[in-house]
Amino acid sequence: MRGIAVTTVFVFLNAWNEFLFAVVLGEDDRVLWCNGAAHHLLGLSPARDVGLPVANLLRHPDFVAFLNQRRRGEPVEPRQRDQVEFPAPVDDARLLSARIVPYGKKQRLLLATDISRVRRLEQVRRDFVANVSHELRTPLTVISGYLETLLDSDSPALEHWRQPLHGMQQQSRRMLHIVEDLLLLARLE
Repeated sequence: MRGIAVTTVFVFLNAWNEFLFAVVLGEDDRVLWCNGAAHHLLGLSPARDVGLPVANLLRHPDFVAFLNQRRRGEPVEPRQRDQVEFPAPVDDARLLSARIVPYGKKQRLLLATDISRVRRLEQVRRDFVANVSHELRTPLTVISGYLETLLDSDSPALEHWRQPLHGMQQQSRRMLHIVEDLLLLARLE
């Protein structure tokens, strides 16, 4: 029965070649198997790398530290992540996210995904929010200044417009606060 389950997992991992990079690690974190995707972005080759320690093949310091932490079985603290991000060994422009999960007896499964596109989209969103917020702040500040000037005026011609001007001033201040919050959020991210 175990052989069928293992075969099913291998079939599944091979089917997800384009999305999921999978490496089965044995004792001492030696490579036992890897799918085709692991070859393309991790640079692993089943013919060449089976039996070698994965830390000798994927040498990024963050990955090696993460691997060692997982090997020791240290509990993951709330502020720590259960995954690590590092550049792909084959292509520095691509960012990978990897996690290690128990798999079988004395084995672990290294699963990695390409998160480059996600990170680029997050950056585009942050830039967009920061730019839009900045572009909105200037005209809102000008509008607020003119409204304040009009409301401070003693002109009898403005008496009929005082209530609508107060409403506009409140709304422009509200929008200005929203823009300030967006800018703060963009800076915090």
